[in-house]
Amino acid sequence: MSHRKFEHPRHGSLGFLPRKRSCRHRGKVKSFPRDDPSKRCKLTAFLGYKAGMTHIVREVEKPGSKLHKKETCEAVTIVETPPMVIVGVVGYVKTPVASFSKYCMGTAPK
Repeated sequence: MSHRKFEHPRHGSLGFLPRKRSCRHRGKVKSFPRDDPSKRCKLTAFLGYKAGMTHIVREVEKPGSKLHKKETCEAVTIVETPPMVIVGVVGYVKTPVASFSKYCMGTAPK
C-alpha cells in the first residue's frame, strides 16, 4: 500500500512500549501490601509469570443473566508458579531515622 496523505490513528497502546524482549527471564515484585503489626507474619508476595493462554467451556452461574445455566467459551490465562523455598527471615526495628535490621545473615543456606 502507499503512504497516507493525512493523519491516521495509532496502531497499539503506548503502554506496551518499548516493544522488545525482556532483559530478565523472571519478573519482579513491584509493590507489597502494607503490613499490619496486629496480625501474624505472612507471605507478602509470590512469584508467578504468564506461561500462555487457552480457552475453556463453562456453565455460567449468574441468575438474571441471559447466559444463566448455559455454556459459554471464555479465554483463560495460564500462570506458571515455580516452587519457592524460604531461606531466611529478617526482622526490622523502627527508629526515628529509618528502619534498621539488627542482624542480617551473610550467606543463606541452600
